Amino acid sequence: MAEFLNINLDIAGKKYPLRIERAKEELYRKAEKEINRWVATIESRYRMDKEGCLAMAALQVALQNVEHATSRNIDDDLAELTAIERTLDDYLSKLE
Repeated sequence: MAEFLNINLDIAGKKYPLRIERAKEELYRKAEKEINRWVATIESRYRMDKEGCLAMAALQVALQNVEHATSRNIDDDLAELTAIERTLDDYLSKLE
């Protein structure tokens, strides 16, 4: 059974109390830092309110996730195609 932990995340200056699995605390802390890093970057470049900065930070993080998922799928497809090619090569070499 998972052990739970109460934490407070500070995202763009606002506290968010959460109850999470203890084993995932580091992931939540890293996500908190990543969002705050994006918010700070956007604030320094553009004149936006916190809500706008959070929206743009969310967009940036979502784009990274989509790019990562897309590249991972391409790598998986390539590995699968390589395995099929080897199987075909083995089969064809037996016919010769």
